[in-house]
Amino acid sequence: MFHVEHSGGAAVMKSRGGGNVSPDLLREVLAEAGIPAFPDAEERLAVHANEMLRWNRSIRLTAITDPVEVAVKHVADSLLLLRFAPFPGRILDFGSGAGYPGIPLALYLPGSRVTLLEASVKKCAFLSRARKMLRLSNAVVVQGRAEARTKLPLPPHDHIVTRATASAGEVVPLLSPYLAGGGRFLFMMGPGAREGVPGGLPGTVTRRERFHLPRGMGEREIVEIEPAGEEGGNVRASS
Repeated sequence: MFHVEHSGGAAVMKSRGGGNVSPDLLREVLAEAGIPAFPDAEERLAVHANEMLRWNRSIRLTAITDPVEVAVKHVADSLLLLRFAPFPGRILDFGSGAGYPGIPLALYLPGSRVTLLEASVKKCAFLSRARKMLRLSNAVVVQGRAEARTKLPLPPHDHIVTRATASAGEVVPLLSPYLAGGGRFLFMMGPGAREGVPGGLPGTVTRRERFHLPRGMGEREIVEIEPAGEEGGNVRASS
C-alpha cells in the first residue's frame, strides 16, 4: 500500500499561491466525471499534482495552477482515456510533460507498462522524481525527441497516447515505427478538435467521443486511430 507522509496534519504537499490539490477534491471531481474509485488513487494523484505545482515554481510544467483546474483539466481529463479500455501491453505517452496522462494511467492500470517520453531534460527530471515518489514500477521515463531521421531505442507499444502535442497528420507517420502490430493511437483534443483530424490521414479513425469536463470546464474529444495497413472498423462517435 502506498504511504502518504503527513506534515502538520496535511496529507499532501502545499503549492504556492493556489493552495493544494486535496484527495477529497479529486474524489469529488473524478466521481462527477464518472471515473471509478481505485484504492489509494486520490492520495497518489494528489501527491503527483502537488509535486508538479511545487516544481512549477522553478520550471514551466503547466500554466494551470488553480487546484480545481488541475483536478479537472489534468487529472480527470487524463483518466477519461479509461473509456477506451482495455489497455493491455505497453502504453507510450508521447510528450509527457508533467506526466499527464501517463502517470494517472500507470496508477490506474498497474498491469500495463507505461513509457513517459519527453524531450525536455528538466521535465524528465520531474517525471523521474514523481515516478520515485509514487513507486511506479510499471512506468519508465525516456528522454528523447521523436524525429523522422532517427529512431529512438524503444520497444513496440500497443497504445500511443498524446494530449494534442501536434496534429494527427504529423504524429501518426512520426510515431508509427513505435507502434506494435494491431496497435492504436489515442489523441486527446480540446475545443475545435473536429478540425484537428485532417482528411487524407495515414490511418483510419475507428472511434471518437466527446466529453464534458466536470465543473463546467469545457469539452474534450478523444480520437482513436489505427494506422494505415491495419484492419479498421466503422467510425463510432458520441456526444
